[in-house]
Amino acid sequence: MKQRALYAGLLLCAALGLAGFWLLSHLERVPVVQREPAQDEARRNPYLALERFTERQGGRLARSSDARVLARLPPAGTLFLDRQRPQFLSTARLQELLDWVANGGYLIAVAELPGVADPLLDSLGISRSARLARSRKPAGVLEVALPGADRTLRVDLAETMLRPGVRQPDWAAGRRASAAQILHFSVGRGHLTVAVDLDQQLSNARIGDNDHAELYWSLLERYDRSPQPQVLLLSRLRMPTLFAWLWEIAWAACLSAGALLGLWVWRVVPRFGNIGPDAPPGRRELREHLAAIGRYLWRSGGLSALLAPARERFQRRLQVRQPAIAALPPEARAAALGALSHRPAAAIAAALAGQADNPRTFTAALRLLRNLERDL
Repeated sequence: MKQRALYAGLLLCAALGLAGFWLLSHLERVPVVQREPAQDEARRNPYLALERFTERQGGRLARSSDARVLARLPPAGTLFLDRQRPQFLSTARLQELLDWVANGGYLIAVAELPGVADPLLDSLGISRSARLARSRKPAGVLEVALPGADRTLRVDLAETMLRPGVRQPDWAAGRRASAAQILHFSVGRGHLTVAVDLDQQLSNARIGDNDHAELYWSLLERYDRSPQPQVLLLSRLRMPTLFAWLWEIAWAACLSAGALLGLWVWRVVPRFGNIGPDAPPGRRELREHLAAIGRYLWRSGGLSALLAPARERFQRRLQVRQPAIAALPPEARAAALGALSHRPAAAIAAALAGQADNPRTFTAALRLLRNLERDL
C-alpha cells in the first residue's frame, strides 16, 4: 500500500511537471492596455498629452493663459493660438502679431466657431460656415495631403468649413475646394496655419485618434524655424486681476500701503484688557446747568426766551431807579431813556420790545440793556 501511494505521487508530480512545461512553452506574457479615468493634472490641463508628446519628440511646449504674452512674443518658434481670443486681439495687437509672423514666426490658429467674432480670420478674408449641427464628435474622416509628405494623414472631419477670400492659401485640406478645414498661408518670412477643431483634435481625449499627433508634428517640422521646435500654447486667455497687476508693477508701494493700513487699524481698534473702574460722579454746579440751558436755547433758535429775563430785570431796576420813566408808555419810555443816557431812542425801543430772531439783534439788544443799567 505504501509503495502504491508512492508511485501514485510520483506519477502525479510528473504529470504536473509536464503540464507546467507545456504551458510555459506555449503561452507568452503580453501587455494589455487599459484606459483609466483622467487624473487631477489631466483634468486641469486639457493639453497635458500634447505637452508630453512634444517633449518626447524633442521639442518644448510652454502653456500660458496671460493675454499680455501677445505683446512680447519670442523672436522665433511657434505660437499655438487657441479659441476665445477676440476680446484680446485689438487692431494694434493684431498687427503686431502679423508682423511677428512676417519676421519668421509660425502661427497655428484655431478658427472661432461661426457667429463668434474672429479679427484674425477677418484680416485674412476667411469666412466660416457650419456644415452640420454641432454634435459631441464629428462623424467622418478628412485626408490631409501635406506638401512633400510621403503619405496622406487622416484627421476627424469637423463641422465648420473655411472659405478663403481674395487671398488664396498655399495649400488647403477639405472635402471641397471651396470649403476647407485647414488653410495655410505664407506671410513674409513666416507661415500661418488656420485650422478648424484642432484644439479638440489635440486634446487629451482625441490626440491619439487617427493621425492628429502626426499632423501636429509634421507642421512643426516643416514651418518651425527653431533648431528644436519651441511651441508657445496660449489657451483660455485672460487678463490679470487688479491686485495681481498692482503686485507685479508696484509691489513696494503695495507693501508700504499694507503696513500703513495695519498701523492705522492697530491705532483705532480698541484694546481689550481688564475693566477699569468707573470715574466718580462729579457734582454739577448751578451755573453749569444754566450755561447748558443757554447753549441749548442758542442752538435751537430760542433767543427770545433768553432775552425775556434780561428785559424783566431791566424793568425792575428801572422802577427802582426811575419810577417816573417806568410808568410812561413804551414809546415815551424809550425817548426818555434816550434823553437820559444820550443813546438812540429807536435802538432802546428795539432792545425793550423788539424781535431778537438772530444772534446779531440778540447780542445788540442784550448789550444795550446792560449799558442802560449802568447809566441808571
